[in-house]
Amino acid sequence: MNTPIRLLCTAALALAPGLALPQPPAAPLPPAAPASAASAPSHAHAHGADIRAARVRGLAEQMNRPPDELKQSCRFESDIATPPMAGTVALSFDDGPEPGATQAILALLDKHQVPAAFFLIGAKAERHPELAALIKAHPLALVGNHSWSHPNFHDIPVARQASELSRSDTTLAALEAPKLFRYPYGNASCESNAQLQQLGYRIVGWHVDSCDWAFDKTGSIDAHEAKICGVEKAHREHFVDHVVSAVKARHGGIVLMHEIHPNTLAQLDTLITRLRAEGFAFAPLTHPGFLTSLH
Repeated sequence: MNTPIRLLCTAALALAPGLALPQPPAAPLPPAAPASAASAPSHAHAHGADIRAARVRGLAEQMNRPPDELKQSCRFESDIATPPMAGTVALSFDDGPEPGATQAILALLDKHQVPAAFFLIGAKAERHPELAALIKAHPLALVGNHSWSHPNFHDIPVARQASELSRSDTTLAALEAPKLFRYPYGNASCESNAQLQQLGYRIVGWHVDSCDWAFDKTGSIDAHEAKICGVEKAHREHFVDHVVSAVKARHGGIVLMHEIHPNTLAQLDTLITRLRAEGFAFAPLTHPGFLTSLH
């Protein structure tokens, strides 16, 4: 493990002694009905809690297990170590389709003429076929696979993992989606990697985690979350500054965001404008320059 990651692990664990964290449910299902204005914040809050727990558990494991052993276990493959295509950003949004949010993001892609990938939860795509169709039909959008019901693959048996992949693959095949897969919480397994390869998928991680789940509606993040996410102190009050700084540090790359978090929608317009002002271009994940970043 490289030194910055080890330091981040140490900082996060110092704030969570004994890792006495609530365990994420084995199979968190998408909401049974379209999120209303009242229910959307609670849905995002629950999702943030799940990510937080998974992140701290993952940091503990990465700090305490030898790097070679971690590599052989295939458990953490989403934080991309290879350099991105310099000066180029690929936007990506997980956990859709989300009523209201999907349409808003597509409108911003139109406004700025930038491409993006949408990693859809199969059950939600089945429940909202009109939104999945909107993404499929949009010339600047790509559909990706984000499993059937968004479980943590580290917490479910291999048979359940296989079902998550096959069900979502069948559902999204109707959209003629490119074979791009992103693990929920970024947590992989060797068995699922093998199945994804058999199905013809490339695994998509990220160079930059926006940590939109950890920033509140004012665009701020508390000290605890900032250490878990690696957000610099100077950027704790500014979500956009954090993302722009992280992109500049990596000289571009794949940026992870989520449809379900209000902070993403509220500041996406500004974020795209700032990145472009910093000289970054935007390209789809299918651009040849990103091939070395996909597994």
